[in-house]
Amino acid sequence: MILKCSKTSRLFFSAEEAQEHAEAFGAAYANFEEVSMESKVWVCAENGRPCYTEAEIPRLKARDPECKTFEEKTVAYLLQLQKSKEEETKRKERFFTLVDQKKLAALSVAKSHGRTRSAKALLATREKGTIEAAEAWIEEHSGEVDLDKLTLEFLETAFASADVPMSDGDVVMADAAPVVDERKPGDPNPPEIKENVKAELVKELIEMGFDEMKAEKALFKTDNQGVQFAVNWLAEHENDADIDLPLLPPPKALPPKPKMSPEEAAAKAEELQKKMRDKKKLEEKISDKEKERMRVESVKMMNEASEKLKDEERKRRIAQDLREKEQHEKEKAALKEQLRQDYIDRFGVEPPPEETGEKEIKEKTSKDQLTYWLNQLKKNHKDGDVEALKTCLSTLRIYTKNLMENPVEVKFKKLKLENKAFQTRVASFSEAIEVLSVLGFDKKEDCLEQRKSVPDGWLCGNAIKFIDLMLGQL
Repeated sequence: MILKCSKTSRLFFSAEEAQEHAEAFGAAYANFEEVSMESKVWVCAENGRPCYTEAEIPRLKARDPECKTFEEKTVAYLLQLQKSKEEETKRKERFFTLVDQKKLAALSVAKSHGRTRSAKALLATREKGTIEAAEAWIEEHSGEVDLDKLTLEFLETAFASADVPMSDGDVVMADAAPVVDERKPGDPNPPEIKENVKAELVKELIEMGFDEMKAEKALFKTDNQGVQFAVNWLAEHENDADIDLPLLPPPKALPPKPKMSPEEAAAKAEELQKKMRDKKKLEEKISDKEKERMRVESVKMMNEASEKLKDEERKRRIAQDLREKEQHEKEKAALKEQLRQDYIDRFGVEPPPEETGEKEIKEKTSKDQLTYWLNQLKKNHKDGDVEALKTCLSTLRIYTKNLMENPVEVKFKKLKLENKAFQTRVASFSEAIEVLSVLGFDKKEDCLEQRKSVPDGWLCGNAIKFIDLMLGQL
């Protein structure tokens, strides 16, 4: 059944489409009339836009300069065109199901590559199965004109490579009763077939040389759209194995429903509208939940990638610091050896051993004093209890960080000497006490107390950096 809106002349190929049109635009657009397949329409040759009356052609030309030539067609042509477009849309949507949906969301939403090119990339790199491989494929093919298009040739290749048919195929009703096929060549078509074809069209086909059974068969298969459609159908199916056999009787139709009163019809229409609204709300709710799930999944993947990058950057930074320290130690050792050789060349004996007195240490800058005592802490205890040394360094780091981040908090400016953690982790390492002294802690009766009203944040930051470096080496 094809309906035509009396207000706009627009065609609707189902009662549901007409109902949605009426709900969307109001009562003035709810008057429809039924039209036949042979009714005329005019289609723009340049872009395929239809006009349902000849009076619309000048108006469409004025609105769209691209429209220049119009061809006279029938409603049957539009119906066939719509079916082709719907089938093409279904094929394109089925293509996206061939790839991993989470990876597709990550590429198209989180990384903004576009849905079509992301699906193409995932399909092309499905053997590797990684997002990185798909991104590399997109970069490699970024210059292609059809990268964001799904052409018929591409879809055929994609479905063939995935071993998936292009269309859904015929649907077989599971509860249909089996039909015994006793047809023989030369048998006539069943009465149910003859009643549903136009006699005048059958006559035209017989005059063209086709036998009655094939003429009726072709007209039934093409919904009586016309002689030309029937002839095309016969040409396309002339090699079919059952072309010389009559059609099987169609399933028995249900008895017609009794006509409803205007009140019943109005109630039924209201019920259908309510069902449609409820269905639409449910679909929107499901769609919103799926979008939210995909968004959460994308954010999760982005966060994981970000954390991975940060971890790799931290490892690279530590490795760089280690390389710089090793290089510094090599240069220092080379310079020391050069000074030793110079001393031997000058005096003929080995130079005296180096001794660092307390006075000399006190004369150093705070940063150099800090470096000296931390190096002494490591040097004197690295061959002993390494775990105790790590614990001591970690505790010093906590004290220093608290002091740097909370410079005015009194509780972080005092370290109780009788505190169990201090006694077991720090007190046994004299070098650690010296480190705390450099950071501004003076020994009182029962505690170490910060002597500066505002601790040296720069010195604390250097201490934390040096302690992290030492912990990385242990």
